[in-house]
Amino acid sequence: MPSKVALLGATGQAGQEVLKQLLDKDIDINIYVRSKSKLFNLFPDLDSNPRVHVYEGDISNTTLIKQLLTNIDTIIFTLGWNDNRPGPTIIEDGARAVTTALRDIHNNTQEHKKQPRLIFLSSASWNKKLNGDTPPLQTRMIRLAFHHPYQDLLAGQKILLADPSLLTVTLIQPGALIEEQASGYDIGIDTVGVGCSYPDLGAAMVEVALDERYKSVAAVMVTSKAGYEFGRYAGVVLPKVVMGLAASLVPGFWTVYDLLARLWSR
Repeated sequence: MPSKVALLGATGQAGQEVLKQLLDKDIDINIYVRSKSKLFNLFPDLDSNPRVHVYEGDISNTTLIKQLLTNIDTIIFTLGWNDNRPGPTIIEDGARAVTTALRDIHNNTQEHKKQPRLIFLSSASWNKKLNGDTPPLQTRMIRLAFHHPYQDLLAGQKILLADPSLLTVTLIQPGALIEEQASGYDIGIDTVGVGCSYPDLGAAMVEVALDERYKSVAAVMVTSKAGYEFGRYAGVVLPKVVMGLAASLVPGFWTVYDLLARLWSR
């Protein structure tokens, strides 16, 4: 088991669940966030935890990220976003920051150190083993519905996988992420179900991060025990897909959507 873990992205839904799991382990935790106040609102006791060190700032701050990653065994990367909006490059920026910092640490360290592992939140939609079993039209629709966050994800993933001598990467590839209670989880390398709850995802990511059995595994898929029936999640998944497709295909979709949202909130 690693003695020191760095977590990038502790205030998103996945990151929160990962952090809950890590706090139950006997390990030191370095956390990167853009807002300490947001983190401490979510975890009020964190500020007084001697095993936790929080690093706040811009992801492009190389000095900050080097401090975050110095003497780290394992990195858990949960940065990301869900809406199919153009613009953000959260994952790509984070991946570039991590590799730049690790390269600087490596170049400025005299003694040989074991390369860290990085556990990266990816998506089953981009697992090559599954592509042959999924109808091509379904695959194209899902990728189009989440085009912009997927492009960011793929750009970040490419950066992290580009230099195997710098770090080893294990991709975590769940199906649809669902806001519901934990039901237990399955970790596999060949199959994935329809959905995975955020608590199950967080628990699975920490298991993969801490268990030596997964050290040389390039990618794993995670499914909640209750996540194998499409009908259970159709009412959640289909509206997101329809909205994502509209965002990709209808010019000005988000301008109209945001305007209506403001009017509705008055």
